[in-house]
Amino acid sequence: MRSRITQDAACWVIGLLALIFLVVMHLALPNTGGSGADLPQALLVWTTLLVLITGGAWILCHQRLQLTLCARLLAIAAVLLTLPLLWSPHPDWQLDALPRLAGLWAGLGFYLLLINCHFTDRQKQVMLWLIVTAALIQTVWSLAGMWCPSLLPEVAQNALRLNPGIGVGVFQQRNVTASFIATGAALLLWLLADSQYRLANPVRERLRQGAISAAIVVLYMTLTLIASRTGWLGGLLIWLWFTVVYWRKESSEEISSRGWVRLAPALGIGLGALLLKSGLLEALNAHDTSTADRIFILQQTWQMIKEHPLTGWGYGGFTWSFAHFLADRPVPLSRGMNALTHPHNELLFWWVEGGIVALAGTVLAMIAGGVLLLRQPRRYTLAVLGCLLPVLLHTQLEYPLYQSPVHWLLVMLLLSFADTPAADPSASRSVFKTSRFRLLPTLMAALACSGALLVAVTFWQGRYLTKFQASPEDYAGRVLTLTETGIGTERLRKDQVLSYIVRYQKSGNVEDLQQFSTLARRWLTTWTDADIYHNLINVEHYLGNEKLALQVADEAHRLYPEDPRFVL
Repeated sequence: MRSRITQDAACWVIGLLALIFLVVMHLALPNTGGSGADLPQALLVWTTLLVLITGGAWILCHQRLQLTLCARLLAIAAVLLTLPLLWSPHPDWQLDALPRLAGLWAGLGFYLLLINCHFTDRQKQVMLWLIVTAALIQTVWSLAGMWCPSLLPEVAQNALRLNPGIGVGVFQQRNVTASFIATGAALLLWLLADSQYRLANPVRERLRQGAISAAIVVLYMTLTLIASRTGWLGGLLIWLWFTVVYWRKESSEEISSRGWVRLAPALGIGLGALLLKSGLLEALNAHDTSTADRIFILQQTWQMIKEHPLTGWGYGGFTWSFAHFLADRPVPLSRGMNALTHPHNELLFWWVEGGIVALAGTVLAMIAGGVLLLRQPRRYTLAVLGCLLPVLLHTQLEYPLYQSPVHWLLVMLLLSFADTPAADPSASRSVFKTSRFRLLPTLMAALACSGALLVAVTFWQGRYLTKFQASPEDYAGRVLTLTETGIGTERLRKDQVLSYIVRYQKSGNVEDLQQFSTLARRWLTTWTDADIYHNLINVEHYLGNEKLALQVADEAHRLYPEDPRFVL
């Protein structure tokens, strides 16, 4: 029997998840593009998720938390992934890495909360349908963007105008949208194929199967039209996965549902191919350039790893390190990758920045998931793994967990479905041996509450950064008064640097240029930007710092050899 405390925590979690999946993640707010902390809707999702953790942990403060084997392994992995922060060589690099590590620990806290809520099968099904509904909303959003953009909010229309064919969905990135829709399709295949979700009433069951099959057709059609290779691979993989996992028919009633598992995706793909403006082969060929770029990125990242395999290059420094790794050669090699924030492979990302310790943490996290899902494989755990495949695949091709907090939430939520400790804390038998702590939920609540406040402040300050981009003269002074929260530091510092230029143009105060010079040089020790280099060179010349101006110009020329502004 579940305690009243556990029931209250479960209801709180489901209520806040409904708010995220049905409302918050779909809000289109004014922004200047980008992903992750650059998008205000992502910050709102994080704020809501941290409020969820705060409330849930506070409710559970009156009882001890249970830690499963998987949770323990994930906690050890999180510690290993955090340790390299200690030897990152630059304080600003460490600051830039903090949000990533904070998100890692927030995800672990969310996972601990989920496994201690002891959700009923009915509640788990409700959460599955919440995810499916969110995927369907994004499907309609994507189709509207392709066929009738005027139906979308003005913010979404602007994203599509800035990035035609790419700024799809509320995520404003077609691959992120595609992997989310593919996850929704995986859940529908599971709900259709598994007999535990069947209705007793035959008529209602046929209607349920028909509605799910139609939704699968629409989702696969949308995946085809989005023309995302990540979405295509994810969709094909889950189609094959659920076809194999649910191949054997247990009863004659399942013939229809299992048949639709095989047929509905094919119908969706065929319909999408017919509606494509270009053929499938042409859509594939359109990605040739990006494929070559990704191979190049992976090759160069591997070369970086071979130079520092044990210690890594330093947390938070990938952008600067990768750009200078290409530039500091006898013949500088740029290829327009001077602002790359991620090597498009999650395993390599942790390794290149954190060295062997971070690699060990990443491998241990994979082992934890493997032990949970594959140690005693059964259809339920294999189905959970199938639903995780689109996002897991995406992490090896790009960086969705940083572009979208919803994707990180999905991983933790679905993984927790397969990891349920004993519902009765006094029970002597459980799948995994458990430990119990009373202090842990209190600490979780305090940290999550603090995190929610920081993210909320970042969201509030972000409005002024967006306004500054549109009207620098009106908001430069306000931007200079904003306080760093540790989140979105790159954008805030850059806009503050530029604000000194704007203020100088109005005041003529040379001290503003001196401040610009100091802060711009500091900014360029962590990130790269051709315009910042150009402005800094001009300012140093104006201030009479010719030697420093030549040094900056030389560095800019190596980073941007094809930019005429930096020809020596």
